[in-house]
Order: sequence, then C-alpha cells, then structure tokens
Amino acid sequence: MKSIFLSIAIASLITSCATCRMQKSLQVNELIGTIHLGNSACPVVISTKENGAVKGYYPVNIDDSLKVGNVDGKKIIFTYAQSRAPQPAGCDVDMTITLLTTRWAK
Repeated sequence: MKSIFLSIAIASLITSCATCRMQKSLQVNELIGTIHLGNSACPVVISTKENGAVKGYYPVNIDDSLKVGNVDGKKIIFTYAQSRAPQPAGCDVDMTITLLTTRWAK
C-alpha cells in the first residue's frame, strides 16, 4: 500500500514540476502567450490566459522572426506596454501593444 501511494505521489510531483518551473521563471509583469498567425488585417495575435479569461493582443512592433509559419502556436514570454496605435480594421483583439521584451517559453 505504501509503494502505491508513493508512486502516485511521485508521478503527481513530476507532472506538476514543469508548470511550476515555468511560473517560477517569470519575472514581474511577464506574461506567457501563444503566437497565432492571422489574416492580413491582423497578421500576428498573441493570446494569453489571465485569471481564467483568454485575451488577445496585437503587437505593433513584432519582430519579423515572429511572423513566419513555423512559430504559429508556439509559446513566448513577453512584457508589453499599451500602444496608442489604433487597432487595424478587422482585427478583433483586446488591446494593441508594443512589445518590450520577448523570449521563448521552454
């Protein structure tokens, strides 16, 4: 009975550690987002899950390396400032942002 309980406890710890490490590695004001390549009005959207709600951000100064097809669906860690640039017509997002820092999530 002890060995079964111990095995379950170890398995639970191992599966939760990856998420814990990612959250512990976040700095103040950093968010984890997923890159989505969209249409011509909104070529790149970064979606996040904040307090259980999904939010979409349109970055106005995104690097060209984040606009290519092989990054669609990948996770990044980023900081941002709200941009005063208007949202493009046909781009349905929560906020237009300026990216301050970006790095790939592991």
